[in-house]
Amino acid sequence: MLRCDCRIEIERFDEKSDKVLRWTIRRVHELKITADTSTLADTCRIEMPKNITWGLGEQCPIRRGDEVSVWLGYNDKLKLRFKGFVQSVKVGEPTVITAEDWVFLLRETRIKSKLYTKASLGDILADIVPKTVRVKTSGEIKIGSWKTTAETVAGEISLLCESYPITAFFELEDDQQPTLFVFTSWIDGRRLAGDFAEGKNIISHSLEYRKSDDVKVRIRGISTLPNGKKIEYVEGDGQESVKNYYNLSEEELKAVVKAELKRQKWEGLKGSFETFGSPIVRKADKVDLMLQGEKRGRYIVKGVEITFGQGGYRQRIETQRKISE
Repeated sequence: MLRCDCRIEIERFDEKSDKVLRWTIRRVHELKITADTSTLADTCRIEMPKNITWGLGEQCPIRRGDEVSVWLGYNDKLKLRFKGFVQSVKVGEPTVITAEDWVFLLRETRIKSKLYTKASLGDILADIVPKTVRVKTSGEIKIGSWKTTAETVAGEISLLCESYPITAFFELEDDQQPTLFVFTSWIDGRRLAGDFAEGKNIISHSLEYRKSDDVKVRIRGISTLPNGKKIEYVEGDGQESVKNYYNLSEEELKAVVKAELKRQKWEGLKGSFETFGSPIVRKADKVDLMLQGEKRGRYIVKGVEITFGQGGYRQRIETQRKISE
């Protein structure tokens, strides 16, 4: 019989004692981790048992900025599912700790305004992201003229994602260290998380088949040339989505707009499904789906909501798009 187990480790360096203070939590009432490729930060909410004891006068010692690691699994075989920092602590009945991944540090890191004339995304990230943060990008991404206007690193990255077809988020890699992924095209080499089948390890689902013709979207591509002139190309029908590019010719702009339209008008299963805590699924992973005994293809994962507590250990996985049969 599988027994759900967890271990939450919280620590901080105490300057007064010159020591690292550590707390280990083995029981929670409810825990939820939310990870999505459409948002910069992953979050974790930990609701403590009502009868928890802390020692040190029974007052909750956890503070904003403490480092948090959450390990979940079965029968003491635990895997790291979240790593970040305490964002807030609500003391009471129950005590609730909320945490954010390494975006927390980027929100705390202030930057100075700077004007770029012919910058790449790599140039900007190299200037604003702390050297201690590991960054991976999808090749050379031209930005051109850009002025940093946000107060923090996280704010500036958000502005870049709003202005260009850029996606950014942190993810734990196999060495359990967080990496900031920043890319335009989807990440190559993402792992296949596993096979999921109705009646086997899909507990429930809201997956519905959609046809590409039913997806109504209009892509407006805008290419800004080095001399400031702008070229536009529009294709599709429905809700308009504006995509900015730098120094693309008319033919190059048409090609990227058509590719973006095809990416958004994919055909296949859309929705989410609930499964057990194993095998582990991370956002941007690939999964193979089978419904009603039939293979339904391979999909990119948009987001994962992990819950642990009274209802057991579960993952709710939302599909991004179908990538192969």
